[in-house]
Amino acid sequence: MHGGSVSAVTLGAAGADALAARPGRAPDHGTEAAILSALAHDLADHPGELLQRLTDLIVAHGMAGSAGVSLREPHGFRWDALSGAWAGYRGGGMPLDASPCGVAIARDAALLFEQPQELFAGPALNPPVRELLLVPFHRQGRAAGTLWLLAHEHDRAFDREDARLLASLAQFAASALVLRQRTAELARGRDLLQATMDASTDMIQVFEAVRDEHGEIVDFRWLLNNHTSESNYGEVRGQSLLERNPGVIEEGIFATFKHVTETGEPRQDERHYVHEQFDSWFLQTVVKLDDGIATTTKDIGAWKNAQEELLRLRDAAAQDKVRQSEERLRQFGEASHDVLWIRDAATLRWEYLTPAFETVYGLSRDRAIAGDAAQSWLDLVHPEDRALAEAAMARVRGGEHVGFDYRLHRPVDGATRWIRDTAFPIRDGGGAVTLIGGIGEDITEVRQAAEAVRRSEERLRSAVEVGRLGLWDWDVRTGEVHWSDEHFRMQGYEVGEIRPSYEAWRDRLHPEDRAGVEAALRAAMDGHGEYSREFRIVRRDGTVRWHDARGRFFYDADGATRMVGAMVDVTDRREWEERQAVLIAELQHRTRNLMGVVRSIADNMARTSTDLADFRARFTDRLDALARVQALLSRLNDVDRVTFDDLLRNELVAMGGIDRTTLEGPAGVRLRSSTVQTLAMALHELATNAVKYGALGQPGGRLTVTWRLEPGRLEPGQPEPAAPGTRPWLYIDWRERGVAMPAASAATSGGGQGRELIEQALPYQLGARTALTLEPDGAHCMIALPVSASSGEG
Repeated sequence: MHGGSVSAVTLGAAGADALAARPGRAPDHGTEAAILSALAHDLADHPGELLQRLTDLIVAHGMAGSAGVSLREPHGFRWDALSGAWAGYRGGGMPLDASPCGVAIARDAALLFEQPQELFAGPALNPPVRELLLVPFHRQGRAAGTLWLLAHEHDRAFDREDARLLASLAQFAASALVLRQRTAELARGRDLLQATMDASTDMIQVFEAVRDEHGEIVDFRWLLNNHTSESNYGEVRGQSLLERNPGVIEEGIFATFKHVTETGEPRQDERHYVHEQFDSWFLQTVVKLDDGIATTTKDIGAWKNAQEELLRLRDAAAQDKVRQSEERLRQFGEASHDVLWIRDAATLRWEYLTPAFETVYGLSRDRAIAGDAAQSWLDLVHPEDRALAEAAMARVRGGEHVGFDYRLHRPVDGATRWIRDTAFPIRDGGGAVTLIGGIGEDITEVRQAAEAVRRSEERLRSAVEVGRLGLWDWDVRTGEVHWSDEHFRMQGYEVGEIRPSYEAWRDRLHPEDRAGVEAALRAAMDGHGEYSREFRIVRRDGTVRWHDARGRFFYDADGATRMVGAMVDVTDRREWEERQAVLIAELQHRTRNLMGVVRSIADNMARTSTDLADFRARFTDRLDALARVQALLSRLNDVDRVTFDDLLRNELVAMGGIDRTTLEGPAGVRLRSSTVQTLAMALHELATNAVKYGALGQPGGRLTVTWRLEPGRLEPGQPEPAAPGTRPWLYIDWRERGVAMPAASAATSGGGQGRELIEQALPYQLGARTALTLEPDGAHCMIALPVSASSGEG
């Protein structure tokens, strides 16, 4: 289906009109919920396959013979997901213009095409398509593609409910596309971070804090190591810091970790660590990361030795030894990827720079040493970081060892680089700080990789929250639980209001559901199976909500270690299912009543009609009256009632007699549903006779209908005291005047369908009291019947 001669505007209008002409039906929330629930189950494990999974589920639920997702690309649409009879065409596509997808996106609406191969030219695909229904979806306000269904057989015709359901699933398709792209970005970011970390010769480690029941930090646990760290420690993820390296307490490293975790203030220290398998000097940088820390530890033993050698050589008298030592320092500096430098403490003039300076700073060493070092260096520093850099140098002049990060602009290419400088004072024989030594490390790639991971994780978190999924992660052995923000809200809490735990979730379970839910959870854990359960929870304000939860356990040799899962709020679906059951029962009840009335009418007409033509005319007339009643009933909800004045006016308007009738009585008298059809037929008989023979058919005739509502059960025209607690009764007085009455043998003289209905059917079926008399100047009918107990509200 490629190309075509009919304009996109014409095709779009035709597709929209075709869909609008299709009938509607009750919302199929069951299929919708089943598909979305299955997709939610696959969300965590297979985010990249959600679009194909969506089309597979659509076909599996019998919505279409084929289903697909077309993604918009620069030169056309690509069939990214395809299921059903056309599954073999996955990866194919169609042009941007003059194609069904192009027309749907141009019109930005759901469209229905019959025999689309006749509208859009292209190669023939088998099996052929009888109908095509498609809906566009968007990403960041721009059309991203379409979700579409194909009917190959003549017994499948799409309707407006199919379009509504497809539009709902198209919203998920848009979210799934975003999630797939964000997941790929996150994977690339993590790979970049790991590659960057592994490329570093420094030890990079991430720890999480271990707290006691009072929230005090009592240990740290390894979460992440790079290749250099693993070469020293081996695989230590999940192990205790204090058990593996007890020396961190003596050296103050544990106290530093706690301080950074609690305050968020980064630290950088040089430490001579002689414990466990280590005996060297280390430069350690510690920063806060969630409820823990990340560290970069550089072995500066060789550099310390070089520093000490440098200081020793400057004081050495023998120039040959000085030259030898300086040569060793030069070789060390030239081999290093970091910048080693020495500056005059008073002027900050560079006195020594290694070749790495030119690579990192983008400035020649000769130019840097010859110029105004202090000003030229500050000119390179980012304006927002200059105050930090000046303050750091002032602290070193004061005798402190200082580490700080800052940005600089490279003159050679204008690029911005992140530099981590570690500076220390160099004292003369009298103890005065005369020189400043330092190490400059380019940490740009590390900062960029960390930021990329942070952004990717934030996008993934946003995608999950848009889908309104409550996620949990339960450490079965420690009892620690993590809830997503939506999980807090689904339980009726503000985010972070309570500490997540199994008990906090269990206590919100409905008492009638708690035992079954926990038994299913234990069965899934013991049987290594998937956990899937719908249950009720009770929020603190008493609100009851339905949740659909799915999860899975992870195990080691000793049993279950962890459980992760997701749940969605399905209260609206549950309430709709209950309401639907009530509506179906009411429909069945009304249908049985209607069929009984139609059968009764047919029997009476057959018995009293003179021939088939007479039967047809009279039967059709009464069916029209029934149809008017059903129109009134169909406009009501399950708690409303038809009122008497609406019923009466509806019949008189239909018979053309409302303008010649005087109506007097209270408005809003509610009739019981079981009485409406029979009473409506009685009013129809009275109105029909009035039009044919009485006040509505003669020029001088006049009809007056009055009614009143009284408590108790009374005879028409014979009031008596009402019994306490009895239902109210409606009294109807139908009086025709100014009528030239026909002879006694005429059709109105009695014994007909109307008289039988009023005098026999109303008392028998409704418990009514009736009286029908033919006065000299017109018919007079009185009817009294019980009505709804809430009639007085009107």
